[in-house]
Amino acid sequence: MNVTDEMTTAEFARLMEEEYGDEFDWWAVEPDMFVRELITELGEDDEFIRGRKVYNALKCESCDDMLFCSADSAGGELWRIYHLTFSHCREKEGWPRRKDFADRRSALEYIMNTFIEDHLS
Repeated sequence: MNVTDEMTTAEFARLMEEEYGDEFDWWAVEPDMFVRELITELGEDDEFIRGRKVYNALKCESCDDMLFCSADSAGGELWRIYHLTFSHCREKEGWPRRKDFADRRSALEYIMNTFIEDHLS
């Protein structure tokens, strides 16, 4: 599959599921479904959250990795996959783990390539 700049995260999830069936374990979620948990784990002063609109795009069923985007008032976006722990472990250095991306396309390509590597190799 060719990931394009115009592709939405929901369209990506649908196309991956069509191609790989139930093995593809990322799914589109409501935009604010896990944002409160992210804020709990990061803290409201985190640079990903402070003064930005944060929304959740995709969730991995098998490992609780979640793709989030945060946008500033000028439209600049940050894309990150966070591994949420559903506990208060922000006191522990390095938690929650995260992976940063330049844009939505690079995040979706990472998800696709990692899935293919882990499940089809």
